[in-house]
Order: sequence, then structure tokens, then C-alpha cells
Amino acid sequence: MNVPFSSGRLWRLGQLEDWHFWFAGRRALIERLLDRYLRSNGRPALDIGCGTGWMLNALAPRFGRIVGIDLNPDGLHAMRRHDRGAMLMRANATRLPIADNVFGTVLLLDVLEHVDDQAALAEVHRVLRPNGVAVLSVPAVQWLWSYRDVAAGHRRRYGRRQLIDAITGAGLSIVAVRYYQCLLFPLVTAGRLLGRRGPRLRDLEERPSPRLSRALAWVNRTEVRLGETIAWPWGSSLVAVCRKAVT
Repeated sequence: MNVPFSSGRLWRLGQLEDWHFWFAGRRALIERLLDRYLRSNGRPALDIGCGTGWMLNALAPRFGRIVGIDLNPDGLHAMRRHDRGAMLMRANATRLPIADNVFGTVLLLDVLEHVDDQAALAEVHRVLRPNGVAVLSVPAVQWLWSYRDVAAGHRRRYGRRQLIDAITGAGLSIVAVRYYQCLLFPLVTAGRLLGRRGPRLRDLEERPSPRLSRALAWVNRTEVRLGETIAWPWGSSLVAVCRKAVT
């Protein structure tokens, strides 16, 4: 997360992660990619920009104890309150207080758009063990830029080539790159273009009815399953799997 949310907005984000269709689909995609591309158990694991710890909690059965890092103390405090069983550290994604070659798996989910991406990816490369796997996600398609990006503290949205160049420029090799939210892309596009100047549509998107959110989550999960055989041509996010070479 690595973005200075107010404690109130951070709390609402934590609530969203429990049920919102966007997070449900992304979790399904991350878990599928880990199933496919981890060659061993991938332990230990590191979640950079862990926010309120939703992914830490979701992935704990796979990795056991997992390390979470975030710059915002409110999210870390909330995680400690709920005893999610993770080792937590407050730090910037571009300056990790971790020794070299420690982790078998690193997650960097919707972090790069907030920071110096080359510095953050260099840190990912440094802390990964040789042959370790990193999974990252970023917002895609620069022309979707809207009030949501400004309010979230984004520096950029990514094109596919831009993301690949950033990853390989840090010395990591690309294993897979996929778009996410292709089937809902027309709906997302309408919301972003109409919501460029203010928070109204962003707030509506964050508060769909439970029934609508379940229906949209089904669409996103279906897209994830079909993505095993279909190369989606676009989406509102990009997700990449990369690996640190054995030297």
C-alpha cells in the first residue's frame, strides 16, 4: 500500500478487502499464479506494502509465518490488534531493512505506482533468494487516469511494455504478465472517464451493494479461470510474475 491514508480511510479499505469484487478477483489471480509458478513452497515470504494485512491473512496457510512491511503505522497497528500472526515492520519499499537473499517469495501488490519503481524493484531483487519469485500488480492504462489515482497518491499507471522494462531493468526476469479486469473493462473505463474530476464515482464504486459485488466478483473469478487459456488483451490492472536468476 505504501500510501499515507488517514486512519479512517485505511480502516474502510480494510473492510473493502474482505468483500469487494476487485479484491476478490485479484486474490484469486495471485493464488492461481503462485500455484502455477512457485517451484517449491516459496518460504519465507514477504509482502511489501501490506496495508491492513488482508493478503497476509489470506496467504498464511500457504507460507506459515509471513513478513509484512508497510510505511503506514495505522495499518500495522490494525494488524497487530487482530493478531494475524505475521512479523511486521514499518519501512519504505525503496529501503528495506532486510539482508540480501532472504526470501523465496515477494509480493508487491499495488505499490510500484506510489514510489520510485526502479528503487523498489532493485530492493525486491536484492532480498529475493536466487530463483525466488516475485508477484506484483499495478494499475494499467495511463488514459484511465482519474480522481481515484490522484486521491490514492499514484505517480503513474502502467503500460505492458513500461512494466516489463521496469522489471527487467532491475535485473529480474519475466515469467508471466497478465491483464486483470478485462471483462469489466468497459464498466471501469466509463467510471474512470466520467470520474476524472471528483470523488463521486470512486465512492460509488467502493460501495456496491452486496448482491452486485458478488455478481462482479463472479465475473472477475471467471476471468481468472479463463485466463489459463485466454491471453486477455487489456484490463484495468497488470499482474506480473518475475524471478531472480541463479548466478
